[in-house]
Amino acid sequence: MKIKPIAVAVAVVFTLTSCVSTDPLKKNKETLIGCAIGTGIGALLGNYIAGKDGIGYGAAAGAAIGCTIGYDVQKKREALEALAKAENLNIQYASISTSTAEDSSSSIFINSTDNTITGEDAEKYADYQNVGMAATISSNDDTMFVSGSAIATDKAKAQFQKLSEIYKDSSANILITGHTDSSGSEELNQSLSEQRARYVAQIFSEAGIASERLFFQGAGESQPVAANNAESGKAQNRRVEVIEIVGEPAQLLAYSSKQKSNLAYLSRRSQDRVTSVKPTPKVSPNSSDTASAINIDLAKVSKAEVKKLVKPVTLKVASVDFGGTEMTQIESNFAQLVGERKQDSFALFSKAYASEISSLNCVAEGPRVDGEIKSLATGKPYQKSDYNTADYLPGMNGTVWVEKVNGHYIGLTPVAVVSNGGAAVSAPEIKIWKNFDNGKAQETPNYQVSSSVETYYGETGLLYRVFSKDSNAPVRCMDIVMPIDKTAKAIAGKLYYEKNKTVYEANFEPKLL
Repeated sequence: MKIKPIAVAVAVVFTLTSCVSTDPLKKNKETLIGCAIGTGIGALLGNYIAGKDGIGYGAAAGAAIGCTIGYDVQKKREALEALAKAENLNIQYASISTSTAEDSSSSIFINSTDNTITGEDAEKYADYQNVGMAATISSNDDTMFVSGSAIATDKAKAQFQKLSEIYKDSSANILITGHTDSSGSEELNQSLSEQRARYVAQIFSEAGIASERLFFQGAGESQPVAANNAESGKAQNRRVEVIEIVGEPAQLLAYSSKQKSNLAYLSRRSQDRVTSVKPTPKVSPNSSDTASAINIDLAKVSKAEVKKLVKPVTLKVASVDFGGTEMTQIESNFAQLVGERKQDSFALFSKAYASEISSLNCVAEGPRVDGEIKSLATGKPYQKSDYNTADYLPGMNGTVWVEKVNGHYIGLTPVAVVSNGGAAVSAPEIKIWKNFDNGKAQETPNYQVSSSVETYYGETGLLYRVFSKDSNAPVRCMDIVMPIDKTAKAIAGKLYYEKNKTVYEANFEPKLL
């Protein structure tokens, strides 16, 4: 009785892989991984429900689910590879897995399907199940869109139509994300990339995919994968990403949030920012090695170059002295304090670059410009609002974080960051009480400043970056390394402010109120 259901599970595995069983093991990777994970999860579930007698039946059910998803991903990849070869396209892949554990602190796992999973990682992500794939498409020889336009060239339109045919039978949710190089303004690039993503999503809809399952997003130049000072790098950055995930649309949101919080993109942008004011050797247009164009030592940027990047403003209101010192360095070590997450590795980054994460501070970097996920059916942003307390990082479920700096009391509220991807789901208001006296505390702060917020999720912390939306505010921006455990005090932090047309920095390490 116990042998039969296990035999069924094994039969499912070989039935779904039989048509490609003569190919190398690497070619069957998605299917075999899906089967193995599905079988393991099913066995655990069967054991939980029906004890030892349920293990085999659970394994059979799990194998059916896991193999089906893995097989579907594998067949799509084979079709995409054929398209890439026929149309001279460059297509990179990443597998997407989610955790079956309800208390998982980060349930999205993004990994290049060409990467080798170590024994340590295999154990760490043993409960993860393959739910989809991200395919990133760029052209090797032609520009896909007419310059400055959301309309594809005739050749690219035909390519997108062939691409949509590969996905037309999908029952999963699909997100189309547009990316650009850094030519032009960030605002224009974001708007243009969104229009182009919507254009491609519409082609997918015309192929028969329900518009309710199609979403689009314009990331602009916010997620570069190569140096923008080289033509070869710009070509890689001009790309379209197709993300297909089985399950709720919220999984697309989690994927997008995780990409936004990836430190590698922040580091890549910082390198491009410095390159704009610091001449570097040009990379050959035919070179595929973009690593040689990205190893700028941010600590060695001259004071003259700092002034080119950071332009102080003349405040129309009296400045607040936070007792800091003049900012002379634009490099920040906070990216190292946060620590790169292994599961954020992505196929488009070279291994040499992935180990060299560094970044500018918030003043020199400035706020990124990217877009929200929008539904093709409604044209409106897709937002998840039904978060539970357990969905947030500890101490960041709409809480207040405060610190007294040079006699002035500063508060950030609400601080709300979800654990699945480390995304901020609301921007805090900056509240400042000048010359704060605990014994005679006033209820109304002297300043209440709206902000925008960015987050970058690491193994040991979260870089919580806050930008004032008011150019006349006493604070320009803040970089805070927040703890991702139950610690109620920031690991490190800086706030940047203006005084006498000069940018100053002061330590700012808020505590949970």
